[in-house]
Amino acid sequence: MTDYTALGNAIKTTLQSDSWVGNTANVKTVETHKRGFSIQDEKDARFFSPSDLPAIAIVPNGEAKQQEPGATNEIRETIPAQIIGVTRHRDAQSGLIVHHTLVANIERVLDKQKSSSEDLGIGGFVREANTTEEQFKKGEYYYFISTTSAQIELTVNF
Repeated sequence: MTDYTALGNAIKTTLQSDSWVGNTANVKTVETHKRGFSIQDEKDARFFSPSDLPAIAIVPNGEAKQQEPGATNEIRETIPAQIIGVTRHRDAQSGLIVHHTLVANIERVLDKQKSSSEDLGIGGFVREANTTEEQFKKGEYYYFISTTSAQIELTVNF
């Protein structure tokens, strides 16, 4: 059985251990749940308030996992986790550059976790990661939201 809390915490710890992502000047908030990102109403408790940004939300069970039998008493699981980056900026071009820097650093950290020697610390490693993004304007700010989907491979003993 997959321990999604442990997986979310492992991804969070890995990201925060990085000198760039873990620096609060670059990323103010890292959480292991998805708030919903309702930019329409800033009173919505699920929304990252402007003081939280730039922010990262980690969703350890972003989609359905896949399982295949391994050796006796173990199952190899592939779990699609999501790492969601949220930034805002007054200028669209400058904001996009800042956001792409955040995405590049998230992907760099995940890429380092692709070998068993540099795993996530729970016997899991990243098989692949890819990112999609969206942007929109609200008031005088542009908001940038990227979703990095990481395929995490875990071996679970039972």
